[in-house]
Amino acid sequence: MIKVDRTTLDQLEQKYPDIGKQIFYFEQAALSTCAHCGSADTADVQCGVIGRTIHIATATTKFKLTLNRPEPGTFFCNRCDQFFD
Repeated sequence: MIKVDRTTLDQLEQKYPDIGKQIFYFEQAALSTCAHCGSADTADVQCGVIGRTIHIATATTKFKLTLNRPEPGTFFCNRCDQFFD
């Protein structure tokens, strides 16, 4: 789900060209349901903390950002806060 308003998206687009396309890519992605609780409210897990990725994670619930280390799972459940593959 998109967590920011249109004005914020426009401001992000000015700072990071084509970030809107990336946000909507994740927003439209068909992700796996949670292996723990069965929820469809899941996110794709990505490593790395830089300005652009921070803003993508802030803008959509379908993108989970972790630090620069091995990913704890391919997906993350927003309902039960568990990582899974």
